[in-house]
Formats: sequence, C-alpha cells, structure tokens
Amino acid sequence: MNKRTVIIRLWIAVIFCGTASARASQEKRPNILFIIADDLGARLGCYDDALAVTPNLDRLALQGVVFRNAYCQYHTCGPSRASMMSGKYPFESGYTHNKDGTYGQYMPDFTSLPRLFRENGYRTARVGKVYHMGIPKGIGGAGTDDPAGWDVAINNTGWDAFEKNWSKATHWGERDSAGVRIRYSAPEIEDRESADGQGLVEAIQLLEKHHPQKTGQPFFLAYGMFRPHPPMIVPRRHWDAVNPAEIILPMVPENDRDDIPKVNWHRHGPEYNFIPEEHARNYTHAYYAAIHFVDHLAGQLIQALETQGLADNTIIVFTGDQGFMLGEHGHWHKSSMFEEAQRVPLIIVDPRAKEKGAQVSGLVGLIDLYPTLCDLAGIVPKHLLSGISLKPQLYDVSAKTKQCEFIMGSPNGYTIRTPKYAYTEWRKAGKKTGDAMLYDLENDPREFTNLINLPEYQEVQRELERQLDARLEAAARGCDQ
Repeated sequence: MNKRTVIIRLWIAVIFCGTASARASQEKRPNILFIIADDLGARLGCYDDALAVTPNLDRLALQGVVFRNAYCQYHTCGPSRASMMSGKYPFESGYTHNKDGTYGQYMPDFTSLPRLFRENGYRTARVGKVYHMGIPKGIGGAGTDDPAGWDVAINNTGWDAFEKNWSKATHWGERDSAGVRIRYSAPEIEDRESADGQGLVEAIQLLEKHHPQKTGQPFFLAYGMFRPHPPMIVPRRHWDAVNPAEIILPMVPENDRDDIPKVNWHRHGPEYNFIPEEHARNYTHAYYAAIHFVDHLAGQLIQALETQGLADNTIIVFTGDQGFMLGEHGHWHKSSMFEEAQRVPLIIVDPRAKEKGAQVSGLVGLIDLYPTLCDLAGIVPKHLLSGISLKPQLYDVSAKTKQCEFIMGSPNGYTIRTPKYAYTEWRKAGKKTGDAMLYDLENDPREFTNLINLPEYQEVQRELERQLDARLEAAARGCDQ
C-alpha cells in the first residue's frame, strides 16, 4: 500500500466518522409528539373528574407534569390554535376568526412552531386537525394549515365525515351547522372506521417511517383529533364505557344569569341554553364517551412510540384547544368567558426531566407551548414570543409561574385571570361597553356571584382593569411588556 492510498483512506475514515457523528447528534435531539383534542376541557381523571374514564392519559400524567390551571388564549378553534402555533396573543396578531385561508395568509410575520422546527433539521408531519378546519364538513381537508410547516401533511377522513352518517344523529334544535348544534350518536362502527381512528393508523405509520434511525433526523409529529367537537359521533364501545348513572348535571341557582352580561352568551338560542334534561344527560354522556375515545387513541399512539423504542427521547405534549360547557350556568357550548370554556388540559412529558407524576397549580397558557418546546429542543425562535418556557416546572414543580394570564373571546371579550380572580370586560371598536364580570375564584369557583362594581371590590377591580388595559395598549402599539 503506497503513501497516497493510506492518506486517501484516512480522509475517507475522517469524513465517515464526522458524518456518523453528525447523524448520531441529530438522532439524539429530542423528538416531539404533539397530541391535541378538539373542544376538550380539563375533564380528565388526572384533573379529578369522577365521570372521566381516561386510564391512558392518567398514566401519561404519572410520567410527566400536569398543569392544572392551563388556559387557552381564545375560546374558539381558529384563534386558539393560531395563537398556540405562533406564540402570540390573538389581540397581538389580529387573528380572531375562523375564516378560510392559510396560517401564512393571516400570520406572515410569525414563523409557525412546526415550520421553525422543520427549518432547524426536524422531520415534521401533521395528521388531522392541528390548525382550524370546520367540523364535520372540513374533515378530510387541510383547513387553515401552514403548508410550509410540514414535510408530510395527512388529511384523514372517515365514517363521521360524511353527511349521510352524521345527519342521522340525534339532535336538539334546528339552527346553525352540524358542527355547532347539539348532535350526538353512538354508531356500531369500529374505531378505525372513524376519521380519528384513521388518523391514528396514519400517525403510527409515520412514527415508523420517520424513525430517527431511518432518517437521521429527529421528528415533530402532530396528531390532531376531531373529538370531542360536535357532532359527537363516537363508536358504541366508548359510549358503553361511560356509566350514565354517574352523570350529575350542574346545579344552576335560580336567577343565576341575572348578573351575567347577555353578551357573554355568544350562542343565544334555546339550542344551547337550558336544554331538556333527556338531551342534557345524553349530550353529557356523548361528550365523556368522546373523551374515552380520545384517551384510547392517545394511549395507542403512545404505546406505538414505546414499542418502537422512541419514548426515552421523545417529548410528549397532550392538550385541547379550548374547553366546553356542559350545562354550567345552563349553557351547552363553548364560546363563553367562563372557566369551563377557557381551561384546558395540559400534560407535558420530557423523559430527561426530573419531575414525574407531579402537578403545577400556577397559571399557564397554551401561549407557553411555543417557547417551552423551543427551550426543550434548543431552538432559537425567529420572532419575539409572548409566552414563557415551562421547562423550569418540568424540573421543579415549585418553580414560579405567571401572576396572570390573558384570554380573549368573541365578541370582543377580554379576560385577565390571576390565581384568585377572573376579570372580564367587553369592548366595541376598542372602547369599553360597560359590560363586565369579576369573580373571586377562591371563594366562588363556580362563578355564581358577579362582584363587578361592588364597593368592597373596587380596588381589586381597578387594579385588574389597569393590568388588562396596559397589556392591550402595549399590543396596540406593537410592543411587548
């Protein structure tokens, strides 16, 4: 062997080792599994909901951290999801609607979370509803997706997407679309026949296809479920998993609504307010059956993650985009400024983190997911984010969280939530209308007594007004506090 041959072989070895090292380094970066359910409030077993049958999500909670007081930033799908994926409040971005169009069309200045990960070497994929799409007619389409965010985007469909199937479901009321009115059924179909079941099949296949050992890249996989968004069409076996004898409808005091501004009820019709008890019980049953379905789907996907040996290097996020009211204050829908419509489940598992099976009681928001995932993955955002990283709480649940969180809702409602109080006001053309609510959540967690303008709460009210005004004024100026 001559000297030249030895040198060439040495260079090949150096290049090969360097490539292998870089590939190994890429594979060691944490994968992201992002699971989001539609219209799912904080109604899981790990949130002390006695009716919820959620063994898989309860098990997931024991592997990571449960954020007990997590809030959406808007109580409607489109703005909530856009806020989550941009890391900006809706009153900062101006995205406060469910109109057709892509994320990039309405949010050109804010690089979406999956797009940022894709630009930083991640293999990204979406299955189902991650951005807004109309349910059920939008199932099978891309909705208001951000195509630049994904290497692969799968628009799964199934039995419940077709009008001939969901139009036969039991319903109350005649107005509005199928995705809004009270409609439910429990057909004798297999899980995989439903749109969410088909999505699970696709997501599991993507886990295998995008395994870092095959691609040399970490993955960001987002699986968006359509349930429990109405119409609540759930395979029969999940309906049977919920015991109707355990359903207790919310107590609504007489004259409860006397001190609640009418503008709070975005859906005013009788279809959504004080519905007949038979429908109330069945709709509650359907919602919790859908939660059981969501739990099963999430559990199957997480099991596949573990089977493929990916769990030790995968960060898992499970959440919902906003809550849903099941008769609280007599209301049967989302889109109100009450806790049940704003509070969502949030479970984060980082296998590298110290805390396991722990709970954080401090205030957090879906706005915090963008900075959290960037922090955990070591990725630098391209624009200024409005949330904070929750990484400290994953290593120490006693770490301090926010002193307040901000939530917006239609039409033009604004809430500032503190550990003790919830203050809401409505505005028109930027000016206060005089409609407002103030609740002491420590002493009145069900929000039965509106304290607005009571003399003994004037100081509290003024301070919360001041904080909310300052935040909205900063957003109007295009700057952050």
